[in-house]
Amino acid sequence: MNILVTGGLGYLGSHAVVELIKQKYKVFVIDNLSNSHIQNLSYLEKITGQKIEFLNADIRDKKKLDKIFKDNDISGIMHFAGLKSVKKSDSERGEYYDVNVNGTKNLIDVLNNTKKEKKYFIFSSSACVYGKPNYLPYDENHNVEPENFYGETKLEAEILLKNTYLTHEDWKIIVLRYFNPIGAHHSFLIGDSPRGKPENLMPNILSAVYPEKNKLKIFGSNHDTFDGTPVRDFIHVEDLIKGHVLALNFLRKSTKHVYEVFNLGTGEGFSVLQLIKSFEEVNGVKVSFEFSKKRKGDLPIYFSSAKKITKMLGWKPKLNLKDMCKSSWEFYKNKK
Repeated sequence: MNILVTGGLGYLGSHAVVELIKQKYKVFVIDNLSNSHIQNLSYLEKITGQKIEFLNADIRDKKKLDKIFKDNDISGIMHFAGLKSVKKSDSERGEYYDVNVNGTKNLIDVLNNTKKEKKYFIFSSSACVYGKPNYLPYDENHNVEPENFYGETKLEAEILLKNTYLTHEDWKIIVLRYFNPIGAHHSFLIGDSPRGKPENLMPNILSAVYPEKNKLKIFGSNHDTFDGTPVRDFIHVEDLIKGHVLALNFLRKSTKHVYEVFNLGTGEGFSVLQLIKSFEEVNGVKVSFEFSKKRKGDLPIYFSSAKKITKMLGWKPKLNLKDMCKSSWEFYKNKK
């Protein structure tokens, strides 16, 4: 079965490519390299022992997408490509809507125009769609009221997919809402290595290991948590991606058209200070940090319930916080 992985040279997409190939899928990768590195292509080929079919393409280019689908007999999409900065989403609304919503619509339209009897779509969504928690842990029945424009674009893409399912009987769709992926592949060749100044927590921890470099900024020391720092549900990227492939396998086995939403998280919250302490202990290093003002819209605490995906797909996270910290550091040292 031929699967298109969008954003396939990025942090999450590259891990998906490895796992899909491991499970004998024929994978085609598209990426516009706006937040990824072309070197990842050679790393993926080294890990998998195969030549990777890569196409430099933007999901907003519908004409190019149409040609890719026609030339490569694509049956399904694992969709990671998108803009993901909560901060930038408010100041760059047009761009975020164009990529995250219109780009997703293009993919739906192009796959819908194929003559495939069954069409498969796995969508990379976010816990940001939930907004302020009415209760914790979040489950899939929680209200969706995003607090930022990034979350709004993810929710609108989900709605596009739900409407596609409701109006077409040949679609099988799973939306995966996940929490805070960290860690790196066990080869230490691929991991979280964004272009420019990173916004994710772990890349900033990595660059703060040496005091002569950057200090990690912790946004707020007086959140309503046990140690004053934000509490998040961190999940190892390899566990996260195994959830994606299980979801695809589930869709393939299903005899009916499907639309399901699953959380992907560990169901356990750790504070920023707990993550730093674990990182220091596991790797025998010191992280230089300082407190700064809270960011607007930052929630003090959130974490997931993953009971639904465990019950329906048999997914369970296997790697713990120490594994996340160790693999992140080994990846960082390996790419220096």
